[in-house]
Amino acid sequence: MEYQRLIEENFRSSIGHMEAALTVCQGPLASAIRKTISILENGGTLYFAGNGGSAADASHVAAELLGSFEHYTAPIPAVSLSTDTSVLTSISNDFSFDRVFLQQTQAIVRPGDQLWLISTSGDSMNLFHAAAWAREKKISTVGLLGKHGGRIANQVDYPVIVPGENTQRIQEIHIVILHTLASAVKRHFPDGIQVRTRTSPKSQTQQIPDD
Repeated sequence: MEYQRLIEENFRSSIGHMEAALTVCQGPLASAIRKTISILENGGTLYFAGNGGSAADASHVAAELLGSFEHYTAPIPAVSLSTDTSVLTSISNDFSFDRVFLQQTQAIVRPGDQLWLISTSGDSMNLFHAAAWAREKKISTVGLLGKHGGRIANQVDYPVIVPGENTQRIQEIHIVILHTLASAVKRHFPDGIQVRTRTSPKSQTQQIPDD
């Protein structure tokens, strides 16, 4: 089989979809990132969730934020809800797979945090249920979606919808978007996030005593 043609087709397809997505996604993504920065400045945590390849993306971006990205090494508070196999399988077994993110969101995500829901179709019911609960509790939500946004688009504060019907192209653009998020956050907090105390307006940062 001649692979050069297949390689060129895939590269050119990816480039074409990327250019189309830039026009559509630039404004919504900028708005979502501004909210993310505000969440972090006020002591919030970022949570990410997705299924399949999007689960890998959720873990990927959490790792970039917690670890080193570009040349910025200060950790950013980020958690993937897609990685704990015991949690995922126990909730699926005891309740249903539709609740795997809802149960976790109810337990640990609080107002002042932000929940990123990643779905190429926008119709994943386990993400939809988490989004609906977060909306009810006035928790900031971002939907990193594809196609026409699906049912999740109407449940999140910031829908970022990659156009097109090709799942793999949507996934490729999703990781570029998540890398852009990581770059924006790391550059805004090059030395890490100063934790503000909420008990005294005179105290701007939390003082850690010496041993």
